[in-house]
Amino acid sequence: MYVRWVVRRHKNAVIADTSFYDAYLVASYRDKRGVPRQRTVCYLGNIRQIGDEFPTIERELFLLRAERILDTVDEITQADRDEAMEALRQKVPPLSRDEVLTAFIENLRWYRRWWEQNGGGPSDDELITIVQLARGRVGPV
Repeated sequence: MYVRWVVRRHKNAVIADTSFYDAYLVASYRDKRGVPRQRTVCYLGNIRQIGDEFPTIERELFLLRAERILDTVDEITQADRDEAMEALRQKVPPLSRDEVLTAFIENLRWYRRWWEQNGGGPSDDELITIVQLARGRVGPV
């Protein structure tokens, strides 16, 4: 099995330097005459490429969706799943620690602005409880 990428360019490629990458899990086999053929096992999702990069959050969402899709395909082995995920990660790299930290900080900024505009927001003690909850160390807030 292997991952087949189908690339589509934006309709107005001059203005929008965007391509769309569709990923498919494909199995190779030989038909009754011994001729090599390919069969699409499943669609793994798509991701946008803007310029030369896949946007950070889209990379993570793409890989999460693809992993969930692969988990639902009964006809493939765990080794096939692992191999497919590795092939996807070769094309669409997982987030680095710095990218995750930057995204986390930007999310906190968004929440702070929202609370400033709409009132409220957690106290320092509530924030500590939320972090502990995320770590699985306390019950629901």
